[in-house]
Amino acid sequence: MNYFTHTNPDEKILLANNFGIKLFYFRDKNIVELEMGMTSLRLNPSLIQRIANVMMKASLQLDHIEAANRRLETGNSGLINRPHMAH
Repeated sequence: MNYFTHTNPDEKILLANNFGIKLFYFRDKNIVELEMGMTSLRLNPSLIQRIANVMMKASLQLDHIEAANRRLETGNSGLINRPHMAH
């Protein structure tokens, strides 16, 4: 049987399943369903790549923000632990 042959027109093809996030494809409707817990979105397949690109850019930005925050915390902890001189 061909992988994309369906007997049930509403059958979902699992594209990805990781960390509680699932992506399904409805071939007959040409729709991708993004399922996150109790929330699901039905999207045009062409949007998936664009969403992935936006998410990757956001993830990189968060990495930069977290690194900057760690540098600030490290710098501030050095000031807090430094003994104070009495005048």
